[in-house]
Amino acid sequence: MTQPQPPYGEQPQQPSGVQPYGQQPFAHPAQNFGHGSGLQQPAAYGYHPVTGLPYSHKTKLAAGLLSIFFGYFGAGRFYAGHTGLGFAMLIVNIVLTVVSLGMWLFVAWIWPVIDGIVLLAGEPKDKNGLPLR
Repeated sequence: MTQPQPPYGEQPQQPSGVQPYGQQPFAHPAQNFGHGSGLQQPAAYGYHPVTGLPYSHKTKLAAGLLSIFFGYFGAGRFYAGHTGLGFAMLIVNIVLTVVSLGMWLFVAWIWPVIDGIVLLAGEPKDKNGLPLR
């Protein structure tokens, strides 16, 4: 069964809450972040200017410095919530130090320093995908 045509010059009636194609209101990406009741909580540290995601409560500075100074143990990645990468750094460094009878200690600082620079200069995210502030 077809719907009757509206009189000439009038727009067809749309079901409530539905906008015609191309007339959807602009939705900020941060509005879609909350998956709960639909009520948006204000972000404690603001929103990322490009993605619109709220900032994490963790900082790039802390993650980068932990990685540079304690990166042998994966501290920067553990702080950011990337436990898999933190354990990988820890296990690789311990195993290679034991296997090489301590000679790996002279080389083991390269990976954490580079990782710390990446954390400080890049756009790292925490375990929930939120950008570090």
